[in-house]
Formats: sequence, C-alpha cells, structure tokens
Amino acid sequence: MIEMRKQVEPGNTTPPEISVMQIDQDLKDGITKAEMAVKYNIKPWEVDEMFKHSFLKGRRPSRKKALSFKFVDDSPVAQEIEDRIKETGTVMDREQHDPRQVTLEQAIEEAIDTVEDAKQEMQEAEKAIVDMLSPTQFETPQETLQNAATNTINDLHQAVEKSGGEVISTDNDEEELEMDDDTFEL
Repeated sequence: MIEMRKQVEPGNTTPPEISVMQIDQDLKDGITKAEMAVKYNIKPWEVDEMFKHSFLKGRRPSRKKALSFKFVDDSPVAQEIEDRIKETGTVMDREQHDPRQVTLEQAIEEAIDTVEDAKQEMQEAEKAIVDMLSPTQFETPQETLQNAATNTINDLHQAVEKSGGEVISTDNDEEELEMDDDTFEL
C-alpha cells in the first residue's frame, strides 16, 4: 500500500553538507524544490543551483497518489513468493519464476549485437553510396570540352532543322568558321 507523503519538517539550521543522493531521495519521496528549501533551510536560488548538477538537471519529484482502498497482490507469482518465504524463510530468485526476465549480462550482449549489426549495415550502406557516386570512367578536361562542343553543335543542328532552316554540315567539326564580315573567328 502506498503511503501518503508527509509534510516536510522545516529545518532550523542549514546542514553543512547536502549530497546529490539526498536530493535524489527527496525527489523519489515527492519533495518539491520549494519544500527542499524549507527542509534544508536554504534559499530557493540555492536549490536551483543544486539542480544544475548533471544528475539532477531536469528531474522532477515523483507524484505518488494514495489509493482510497487497500490493493492486494494475489497474483500467482506473489503467491509463490509468499509460499517460498513460509517454507524456507527466503525469497526465490526472480529468474526462477519469471522466464521473461533478462540478466544484465544478457541485456549487454544483446545491445552489443544490435550495435554491431547496425555498424555492419552502415558500412554496407556507405559502400553502396560510394559505389553509386564514384564514376566508373574518368574523362580528361580536354575530353569533357570536346564532348560539350559536340553536344552543342548537335543541339544547334536540331534547332535549325526544327525551325525549317537548312543545316550546312562540315566534314570536320574542328574546322574554323568565319563570319561574313571577317571580324572575328570562332
């Protein structure tokens, strides 16, 4: 049965030392920051300073609500524990009566396996991306310019044909073209 939270007793003097674990326990007991200031006889800004500690940062007091009735655990597991206590005076290990229970070692091994699988998948994805992005054939700058020039000439020929004009083809694309007024050459 969950007990109602007791009123915080105001402290007469500030303790010379307050530990992080004391504050942690206060939070578990549902004590708010304002109540901590009263309990330890310190100023609210001092409580705020304590909560800048990485372990306490963002923590809130637990909110335990008292039930208006007595809640009885009559599950088979609870009954087994009661019977075991009566027989031997000790509680049986949780692993013995809950097959879904995982040990810390099992949880760590599972986490390591999951991380290794994720790492392998990332390496495979990285390799696939590198293969996709890496060209299989490299062009020299000269080849790139020649291909661009050839594509431009072909585009111009198509445009002239579409417009109904006549295309004058040359045997050599590298041949110099002259303007009618001979002002400059291409």
